[in-house]
Formats: sequence, structure tokens, C-alpha cells
Amino acid sequence: MRVAVTGVTGFIGGAIARRLHAAGHEVVGLGRRPTPPAGAVRYVRWDLASGEPAPPILASCDAIVHAAARVSPWGPDAPFRETAVRGTARLLDGIGPDARVIVIGSASVYDPNRAGDPAREPEAPVDERRYRNAYARSKAAQERLVVERRPDALVLRPRAVWGPGDETLLPRILARVRAGRLLLPGGGARPASMTFVDSLVDAVEAGLASSMRGPVNVADATPIPPARLLRVLFAGLGRDVRIVGIPVAMAEAAAAALETAWTAAGRRDEPPFTRYAVDAIGRPLVLDLARLHEGLGVAPDADVDFGVARVVAVMREAGHGDGEDDRSSPP
Repeated sequence: MRVAVTGVTGFIGGAIARRLHAAGHEVVGLGRRPTPPAGAVRYVRWDLASGEPAPPILASCDAIVHAAARVSPWGPDAPFRETAVRGTARLLDGIGPDARVIVIGSASVYDPNRAGDPAREPEAPVDERRYRNAYARSKAAQERLVVERRPDALVLRPRAVWGPGDETLLPRILARVRAGRLLLPGGGARPASMTFVDSLVDAVEAGLASSMRGPVNVADATPIPPARLLRVLFAGLGRDVRIVGIPVAMAEAAAAALETAWTAAGRRDEPPFTRYAVDAIGRPLVLDLARLHEGLGVAPDADVDFGVARVVAVMREAGHGDGEDDRSSPP
């Protein structure tokens, strides 16, 4: 099968492309970076946000795995929508009518004010005014577009994807360590659905072999308190970090005040913390996984210690190991 993977130079897209290539598929990788990824993947440079039409090769692909995304907890709406909405529209314009379409969506499309777990697929998306940031709004708009134009598409909704090569989730948390302390809303003690990257790739492979359509939550079967994952990570990196809990309501109020100040000042850089980040740690989601387990036939449950060992090996190569001065971390 010839499979196109967008965002192939990124964390998730790269992991998907490598697995599919190893499974014997002909993989066409698309990305915005000038340098192709390592490995025997045919690379086509295409920036979804550039306004350029989709490359002609997409029309000959049997399947499309759309993993490209702009990921950040902060920023104006326009750049997110250019990639997630208008870029996705250009992608759909360029593919064949019979191509299998799998979109890597996000659990961020659930209402951040919802109460009770687990979160089930029909509950989202919600009114975009309810979301905390541009990323969540753009992913909700992307999902609506895909469902409208390609109702046969499969939309995977992972939450908190982590693993070796992650350049967003765990590194962002590491950068908040100060003088051997990490402040976490609620101490990061509440169990949360989290997705090891291999588990998401398992779902993609199952989706290619299935005709299942619509949204599907993706996460490992056992929810993990973020603090547990971080303690294992710190130990693996040889870093003596103490996690300090702060009340969730206090963190939310402080984040709201920071966001107001940043917006009033017209600042584009990210505040020290955001309401979106506070929710992710202090009021985390637990996802209902019935459609993943029963519909796609995938029931992953990653081993945290094994997964962290793989993450640590990559991070040590990048200089995040013993002896790093926490106080020098960027804000």
C-alpha cells in the first residue's frame, strides 16, 4: 500500500512513517523542513500553511495519515487555523476519492469544563468559545471539516502523546524545573489518560486495515498520574527534582491573570504557564477507550519504566542528563 504521512519530520509523523515502512508499505513522507528525515522514506517538501496546493503525488496514494499540526499552548488563532483547517482542506483537495483517510486529532476537543469521566467520543467537539486556546479551537474546527468532507475518515484522538523523540510534552515540563523544584497543579497526582507514541502508531496500523470511521479516543489502558511518569523520568536522567503541589484553583487564577497581561501587551511569546497547561495537569481527562479496544481491536498499555528508559536514552544524547543546571532552563 502506498501511504502518505504528513508531518513526517515531526515526532508523531516520524514514528508512524518508520513503523509503516518497516511493515512493508511504500511511504511518502511530507513535511515543511528542507531536510528529509533519516530512513528510506520518499520525501516531498510541503508546508500545509504555505497556501500551496497539495503535491500531485497524493492523488496516487492508497491512504493518507495526516499527522502534521501546529502544537503550542499559546498563540493567536490564525497560524493554527492555517495549518489545521485550511491546510487540511488543501490536503483533502489533493487526494483520491477512494483513499483511506486517517487524521491524528486531539483529545483537546473535549470541553475543558466538563465534569466526570470517562470522556466519550460523541461529547466533542463543542462550541469553540469554550476552549482555552487556539490549538484546541483549531483541532475542533479541523475535525468538523474532516467529518463534513470525508465522513469515511477515521479521526484518532490521542491525549498527552509521549515517547522517544518527543519535542513538546516532556521537554516543556523539564524546562519548568527551577532550583531542583517543579511546581505542578494538584501535585500532578490525579490519574490521566496518556498515550505512549507506539500505542498511537498501533492504532494507525489497525485503522489502515479497518473501515472504521469517525472519532476514536486513543490512550494506554491504565491512566497514569503525571507525577509518577515525571519521577521515573527524573530518576532516569539522574536529576534530583522535588515535585511541589500547588492548589489547582490558585494555578488557574494565576494563569488567567498571566494570559490577560500577555494579551494586553500584545506579546507573542508563551507565558510561564497557561490555563490549558494547568487543566492538563490539574484537571486531566480520562478517556473512554471502548471504540479503540472493541472497534479497532487495539488495547495498548505501555510499560512506563520501559518507555521512559527509551526516552531517557534519547534525552541523554540531547544533553538532558546528569549535572544539568536546572536554573539555566529557559522560561
